[in-house]
Amino acid sequence: MAKIEDLIAQIPDERLRKAMVEEIKALKKTKKFGLVFEEHLPETVRLPRLPVHKGELVSLKRESGNQLWRVRSIGKGIATCDKAVEGYPLPNDSKDFAVTDLVVVRSFGDPIYPALVPVDRVSRGGPEKPWHVLINADNFHALQLLLYCYEGKVDVIYIDPPYNTGARDWKYNNDYVDKTDTFRHSKWLSMIKKRLLLAKRLLKPDGVLIVTIDEHEVHNLGVLLHQTFPACAQQMVTIVINQKGVAQGCLARVEEYAIYVFNQAATVQTHHDDLLSPQRDKSGKLDMPRWERLLRGGNNSRREDRPGLFYPIYVDPKTKRIIKVGEVHPLEKKPNMEGAAEGLVAWPIRTDGSLGNWQAKPSTLRELIAQGFVKLGGFDKNRQTWTVLYLNRGTRTRILNGEIKILGNDKQTGAVEIAYASAEAKQSNIKTVWHRSSHDSGIYGSGILRSIVGSDVEFSFPKSLYAVRDALGSVLRGRKDGIILDFFAGSGTTLHATCLLNSEDGGTRQCIIVTNNEVSESNAKLLQTEGVFPSDERYEAKGIAEAVAWPRCKYAINGKRDRGASLTGTYIGGRELAAGFEENIEYFCLDFLDPAQVARGDAFQAILPILWMMSGCSGEREDSKGSQSWFIPKHSPFAVLIKEKEFRAFRKTCEERKDIEWVFLVTDSEENFATMRRTLGRKYECIQLYKSYLENFRLNTQETLI
Repeated sequence: MAKIEDLIAQIPDERLRKAMVEEIKALKKTKKFGLVFEEHLPETVRLPRLPVHKGELVSLKRESGNQLWRVRSIGKGIATCDKAVEGYPLPNDSKDFAVTDLVVVRSFGDPIYPALVPVDRVSRGGPEKPWHVLINADNFHALQLLLYCYEGKVDVIYIDPPYNTGARDWKYNNDYVDKTDTFRHSKWLSMIKKRLLLAKRLLKPDGVLIVTIDEHEVHNLGVLLHQTFPACAQQMVTIVINQKGVAQGCLARVEEYAIYVFNQAATVQTHHDDLLSPQRDKSGKLDMPRWERLLRGGNNSRREDRPGLFYPIYVDPKTKRIIKVGEVHPLEKKPNMEGAAEGLVAWPIRTDGSLGNWQAKPSTLRELIAQGFVKLGGFDKNRQTWTVLYLNRGTRTRILNGEIKILGNDKQTGAVEIAYASAEAKQSNIKTVWHRSSHDSGIYGSGILRSIVGSDVEFSFPKSLYAVRDALGSVLRGRKDGIILDFFAGSGTTLHATCLLNSEDGGTRQCIIVTNNEVSESNAKLLQTEGVFPSDERYEAKGIAEAVAWPRCKYAINGKRDRGASLTGTYIGGRELAAGFEENIEYFCLDFLDPAQVARGDAFQAILPILWMMSGCSGEREDSKGSQSWFIPKHSPFAVLIKEKEFRAFRKTCEERKDIEWVFLVTDSEENFATMRRTLGRKYECIQLYKSYLENFRLNTQETLI
């Protein structure tokens, strides 16, 4: 049910309830413009580590779906709960449950207090490289937290959300969404919209959002993106991900889509591979500059459209040399095709056999032939004419500019032999259709994932590593220190692709990825039959973050698995998987704390990773309980003043550290903070922290959700 119907169901007066139902039906028939979907669908999250107290909204650990209960009282380990709809208790519908069977639930809008709990790390990049971050969390809350750290700072957001195929491969409110769900599309759009609104605030003015999707939601998504980013340009790329095709309906689907949303200052990088044109040179050498067909195609390509461009070109078929360019043939006269079958003359004959026209007038073509800028291709027996090739104005300009060089002339035909003067000169705009074997999701998605994590890894439809690299590279090849975010990270392909991109050009790009720890439906059922439920260690070990994303990131960077076995195989280009990458990464779990239950030292320790992220994830992170007068980590560019009275000594210590860029001042006084900030000057980015540490990063507040 949608939220409005749930609320109406609580009205005790039957006549009023029925009247409201009829009014709502009429209201929903009102015509709207743009994308119309039910946006009032409530979304909640389970917080298994929070203690169950009186008044809490809870659900049963062992049940799917999202039936909610409000705790009325607790005694001797038993909670008396009232059944609730949207958090409101229903009268005369209560039950008793063991407290251990309950889990605290928060609606998206109830304040919660985050803590980043360190889980593991890999350090191979040295102090010069920033740290990548993997966060095991619900992405809605993670995005809110990231706003504190990265608002307006992210270069590229790349996401691969669930495709909503009806295959029970994603959950809404702890329940799988399938084809039988009446609100399937509304749930998906509601879920995506909430996250896009937060993601929008993270992008830089020249940032780019890239969303991959297939035909099930591509049109809905396109309209939603236009509504959410009205000032942004938008383009869609078609990516061939399975050349063999997957049977869907009457046709075999081979593609998916990537929608690019460009902030107003955004640009895309040119590249030597436009991702569509044939790659003829398998040795890795630069392709040759393109010769264009002299026969006009498209609009105005019929003889009668351009009568002055219809004339014969005389040829020596033995040497393939152009002997002479004839004069324009009058429109009212039929051409004499004598000699055409023998290849002695070329007329502009179109592929359907009708008469066409050339792209240059006779005098211009004679000049181009004299310069060696025209040559013959093959002889087409069906059309009984030659394919005539020439260098168009753009290519000739690049010859004059030195981007393309002339190597010499063919001894028989006189045509020039040309090549790109440099790799940069070969670059062109990336096209909107990508057809590369490296984008095959089977070989370079599932295959690479199995090579790294193991053949028994359970994850459906991972992206091709190279498709993601090319998507990121289209924006970031000119931004070697760019920041990348993926909040539907799944198996961790985006971080892996970032490492690969950095290895190719010496970049120091930083990647933050967020994935939940959802357990597959089959595994969840099996574990539950064994009495293992969410938040149990065995259950969590089977989740995406724990069993797929983190092992992949860790093993790919290390070049080996935990037990020391080196990875086998090579990347395209020859790099050994066993070489790993010179990168740093830390893995966190987003937890939620009760400020009333957390000691001050534990609270300080809980927010330290957030301060480290705010300062750029630079240097190996260090822990502290905050019991000193200040905390200044040895390897990171930030400092925290904990006791105000020690400000003078703190300031002096900061001045001795030339790398300090961020200063966090713990004080509840706005006046004291302003005074200390003025004293420190403009050298530092100063942030006020309240003494109740967890209050500084409260989520689901009006400020973070607007």
